[in-house]
Parts: sequence; C-alpha cells; structure tokens
Amino acid sequence: MEKYICKPDITLYPGLKVEKNTEIEFKNDNVVQSIKDLVLKSKTTIKGDNFKSVYNTEIKLNEGDVLIFEEEGRGYVKPVEEFMTVDDVINELNCLK
Repeated sequence: MEKYICKPDITLYPGLKVEKNTEIEFKNDNVVQSIKDLVLKSKTTIKGDNFKSVYNTEIKLNEGDVLIFEEEGRGYVKPVEEFMTVDDVINELNCLK
C-alpha cells in the first residue's frame, strides 16, 4: 500500500510577511487600510440598492504573520489558512520523500 496526499493547490497569492516596522497604507473603492505598530486597521464600505454598510476593523498582528493582498477586493487580509513561501513548501515536500 502507498501513502497519498491531496494534490496541493499551486495558486500563487500576492502578500507579505509582517515585521515589527511594517507600515503600509492602501485605498480602493471599498476599503481604506493602514498597518502600523503591528496593527491592521480597515474601514470597509459596502454599498447596494438602498443600503450602505461601513465596517471598522482593527486586527493585532504578530511578527511573521502573513497577509494576503486582494487589490480589487478587500485589500490586505489575514487568512485563516496557513500560507507559506514557495521555498518553504518545496522544503516541506522534500521532507516527505
């Protein structure tokens, strides 16, 4: 009997690893964001027929957290899933051999 794993998703996502001195400002039609002092602040506005919702979010980050970037969507997001660099994934897969 052989061992199998799920076929890995090889989609590449733009993003960054947070450092203690990471400072960023981003704005699009839906979101205004800033990162400073390991805090991600977002103001997200959603508009529709006869409604408008505004969400203010503040997320405490840790050094080493990975944020994924959606330019046309939500800006920087802290994913629930664990993301790794391509090199880190290759190293882990080589350990399985």
